[in-house]
Amino acid sequence: MILIPFIIFLALIITKIQKGLFACLLVVVATKSIIDAFWDYQFGPLSVMSIQGVLITVLFYTVLLKKKQIPQIWMRTANIYILALSFGIIWAVITKPMNFVENTILSVNIYLGFILIPLLVNSQKRLKQLLLAIMICGLFPILVSIYQLKTGVVFRERETVGLIRYVGFYHDAFPVRFYGLMSLFSVLIYQVIFKTKDVFLNGFMLLIAGGAFLSIYAAYSKAAIAILGLWIMFLLLFSESKVKQSFSILVGLLLLFIVFGDAVSSNIEQLFSKEVGYQTGEVKDAKYTLAGRGYIWEDYWKFWLNEQTFFHQWFGDGLDRAAHNEFLRILLVNGIVGVILLAIFMIRSISNVFKVYKNIRVFAFMLFSMYLVDCIGLVPGKYYYYNILVWGIFGILLLRPQLFIKQQNN
Repeated sequence: MILIPFIIFLALIITKIQKGLFACLLVVVATKSIIDAFWDYQFGPLSVMSIQGVLITVLFYTVLLKKKQIPQIWMRTANIYILALSFGIIWAVITKPMNFVENTILSVNIYLGFILIPLLVNSQKRLKQLLLAIMICGLFPILVSIYQLKTGVVFRERETVGLIRYVGFYHDAFPVRFYGLMSLFSVLIYQVIFKTKDVFLNGFMLLIAGGAFLSIYAAYSKAAIAILGLWIMFLLLFSESKVKQSFSILVGLLLLFIVFGDAVSSNIEQLFSKEVGYQTGEVKDAKYTLAGRGYIWEDYWKFWLNEQTFFHQWFGDGLDRAAHNEFLRILLVNGIVGVILLAIFMIRSISNVFKVYKNIRVFAFMLFSMYLVDCIGLVPGKYYYYNILVWGIFGILLLRPQLFIKQQNN
């Protein structure tokens, strides 16, 4: 089994040599969900995912030489983001040199994320191929989720408020719901923009969308429900065809209820039991909500407040901690300066949302809302592929609106 990621790595190298950068990017996108299944395999100080991070830096470094082709409005945003994420990691050179090396490679890959897709996806044909690659990436976690639901097999013992989370081979629910959400997002763009009449392709996308809903549901992720709620709100507010979008959303929700029946509402109620209990007074301590993240946040806040030096409070100590909150993580790694830079990045991102062409602005709202939700309970700045997809697609929405001109294909 461990040969699988290395076979994929070899395929990436061969594809880059024979077919070029864009084809190599498609292979990265289509196979990332498989690579992530080997997250706990270590080779010396590096995990399989870290090895891929190094490989991506090597394969795509030439893209950095072409960044002048990207408009400055986007590159300034990228520069601020990278500074917010990584300027403090220099302090870890002596104390944790490997941590410094990994974070440096991570930052390079995230920076590449602002350039790769906007630079390489320069035609509607390539946009279609990218969207299909994202859907193909979603196939593996979707099929694993369906297998688990059908058989009752649990590959990884993960649980939340008494609910078994079907996370497949992954470390937690995040990869399952991220790949599921991006599959849904890709299907939505493809259907709205290209309107294909190909029966097999439409059937494939219908199956992907239905499977994505099932896998997201089975992961029992509060963040996923929050993100889907925001996406539905944006689609209804900004969509040209509210009736059509409402019908599509209704079909997806009905699918869940048809498959799982009353268990859907009862499981969602159980998933948010702590939050509901706090509102009703049954749960007295707010820190029990959000899977107990309040206790983690409190501990790290006290650490920053009482144990960090004045210098580290302002400029960070360069050491990553499992803070489960991007703002708090940045505060510890890069200090107050890092949080200020992150705030500036978010303000610029919101401004960029409104600069996206109005007919496709809803997609930019969807991406930014997902990132914002993830910043509250997760640390998106630690996942290079997340940033490659999110900011890469955001970039072409902003910089290449002509790619999203509606077409009617046969």
